[in-house]
Amino acid sequence: MAATCKACGAPIIWIETPNKKWIPCDEGLVPYKQDSAGPEAVVTQGGQVIRCRFDYTGFPTGMARVPHWATCPDADKHRKR
Repeated sequence: MAATCKACGAPIIWIETPNKKWIPCDEGLVPYKQDSAGPEAVVTQGGQVIRCRFDYTGFPTGMARVPHWATCPDADKHRKR
């Protein structure tokens, strides 16, 4: 489901998780290398959130989307306390 971020105006894609929750993600797909101790996270088309690294050598694990809260300059406005 395509939309626009209410805070920064960026185009976003909503992806449903297996738990029926929705995660806002940046539009483009990025290559990632799965790493359970990695500093980044991606969301697969199936809604799985995977810890990963973007800086790696070799072949990527796959392609996924970056959660928008990682790139939105106003992400704190939408965090639940």
